[in-house]
Amino acid sequence: MRTRLFTALTLATLAISAWAAPLAERAHYELIISAKPFGDMAAAVAGSGATMDFANQDPEKVKEESNKIQLCAMTETPDGDTAVGLIDNGANPPGYITLFDGESSNGLELLFSDLDDEIATFRRDGVTFTLGLGLGLVETVTPELYAQRKAEAEEEEKKAEERERKRPNSLAEQLIAMQMSLPPDVEAPPLPIPPMVDAEEFTRPFNPDKPDSEPETETEAVIKEGAAQLKESAEAGETPQEYLKRLVAHRQKEVERQQTEKKAAQKAIDEALAAAPHTPEEEAALRRKTNIDLLKKGVVPLTPVDDLTPEEQAEVDAALEAL
Repeated sequence: MRTRLFTALTLATLAISAWAAPLAERAHYELIISAKPFGDMAAAVAGSGATMDFANQDPEKVKEESNKIQLCAMTETPDGDTAVGLIDNGANPPGYITLFDGESSNGLELLFSDLDDEIATFRRDGVTFTLGLGLGLVETVTPELYAQRKAEAEEEEKKAEERERKRPNSLAEQLIAMQMSLPPDVEAPPLPIPPMVDAEEFTRPFNPDKPDSEPETETEAVIKEGAAQLKESAEAGETPQEYLKRLVAHRQKEVERQQTEKKAAQKAIDEALAAAPHTPEEEAALRRKTNIDLLKKGVVPLTPVDDLTPEEQAEVDAALEAL
């Protein structure tokens, strides 16, 4: 059991051979953004140099023009287009007409429509307005803004699905993730191991209806394996709390090993550079070799190495398997 636990810790280091520099999150740039060093950004319409000035339209004119139109029906034609049926009271005489995106009648232009959301945006005499089927006047939406919002909604939906996929399935997974989600050279905060509970309660799914998805990263695989090992150790007579304490102890030893190796590597570089002059190319080669040597020991490199040659990657993989 101890060997398997250590194997799980070793697996957590395998991903470091593929590490690249982390992407900076938007929060890091909020101070710059709020300072507006280049002034206020115009809300540009995609595909044109104009700005979306419909937001500054006279509300009375918008209301006046929109009241002339009664949105009656929207349907999909056999060729996949959306037909918009409306009564145009701005025409003389008023009449029922059908428009497709980009078409116009009596000065009324249908800019775009969306059958799913049952909205249509029109323009007449320079006034742009959006009508909802059965709702009347709604917030004005241009084709570009609508496409942007659709894309943002789809992106948020994907993020929500990914958050749900990554959400721990049980208390066991949640606590193991607290230890194993951090890089192996970073000390994890104290684990809040709860009072004595039985193993069944510890491994009970938070949401029984959530599908048990396959791990997509080495870290996720380690967490899933750890939860399975916890259950096995409990069946063998060990309490979940005892297992977690051993996990914390093993991980702390690994953190200490990582930090010791990295300090020794940095010291060796500093001494080599101080002992003799190095060209920039020689210094870069020295640092690269040092980082690759660390990878072979299963240690997080001093700086990310994301350009390993196939030969170097094979050497690293072989060295990790031999650990």
